Amino acid sequence: MVVRIYTRRSKKQLIRFGDPLPEKPQRAKRIYQNVIYEGLKLQAFINNGTSRITWAQTRKELKISESKLAHLLKIINQLPADFVENMRSCDNPEILKIFTGRRLLQISRLKTEKERRKEIDRLLPRI
Repeated sequence: MVVRIYTRRSKKQLIRFGDPLPEKPQRAKRIYQNVIYEGLKLQAFINNGTSRITWAQTRKELKISESKLAHLLKIINQLPADFVENMRSCDNPEILKIFTGRRLLQISRLKTEKERRKEIDRLLPRI
């Protein structure tokens, strides 16, 4: 008697006799977040209304950490205004993949405006 053996290697060895193994599940496509948009939304929330609210009130209301709040506000306040405006409505996954939160925070920590602009221009894809 002859029986076909189906095998698949992953984290563990899968073996099945007779019936083939089911198809591998497809990995979901990654969705990149627009960090600039999130920061602008946060800044508008803080400045909204008759009086400005504190960071503590903002953190409790939006349920985010103090470090994330500080990072997003630093990114918005330190990066060039024209770049922030261009990125506000960006939905191109290739550009969003380049300008992640960590990379934008690193750029915002550069000392001068000229260095920040130079780094942004270096990272922008040539069209």
